[in-house]
Amino acid sequence: MAEDLVADFDPVSLKELDERAALLRRVDNKYAVERERFEELLERLRENHQVLEIEGKRMFGYRSTYFDTPELRCFTDHLEDRHPRYKARTRCYVDAGTCVFEVKLKPRDGETDKRQVDHPVKRADQLTEASRECLAQALSDVGLEAPGDLAPTLVTIFDRITLAAREGSERLTCDVGVRLSNPDGETAGLRDRVVLVETKSESGESPADRALGELGLEAISLSKYRVGMSLVGGAEAGPQPGSELFDRRG
Repeated sequence: MAEDLVADFDPVSLKELDERAALLRRVDNKYAVERERFEELLERLRENHQVLEIEGKRMFGYRSTYFDTPELRCFTDHLEDRHPRYKARTRCYVDAGTCVFEVKLKPRDGETDKRQVDHPVKRADQLTEASRECLAQALSDVGLEAPGDLAPTLVTIFDRITLAAREGSERLTCDVGVRLSNPDGETAGLRDRVVLVETKSESGESPADRALGELGLEAISLSKYRVGMSLVGGAEAGPQPGSELFDRRG
């Protein structure tokens, strides 16, 4: 299991992690890392990074439901690289039994601004009054108007390990077992032995980015939403960057 690979990392609590920096405004870099290279990366990070641990667990299940308009405005804006743009989703933390509604804004190239509000787990596939208010405020701040006809279009499920630099606010997430599905149950899955690593920092140049560069790995363009919509979401678009990392599974 991927969790075994971080068994000898020092732990950090969620409270400690949040106190260092929420990083709601950040630069993200994504990498597709084969298992052998992932193990090498962990060796390089072990001394200066800690692993998020909650109640003895170091790997956690996530389930996200993405919402879009009937004409797939969110998907199209991402496809055409428009700014500002946004994604709206619920994110359920499976092990904790909690859920939030999030708006991920891209005000300009290379910057992410995330807003969120608590959301009921049992309504993860629906918008609430609070989530609609969150969406309206976030979009208003970048000069956009919130649509009134958002509906679920894609569900992503994966397991995640989070590492944090001992000093500073930099962190990275490591996702395994990624599955993408539409409301009709069609699914695509990440290839075995591939880990999706995403670094998160204020500058885009974290210690993990440097370690990945030393291993000969370059950041890639990959959006789970764009890949999922192109493979199983019914979007009329060709293969998206990163689609080659996934297999259709019915």
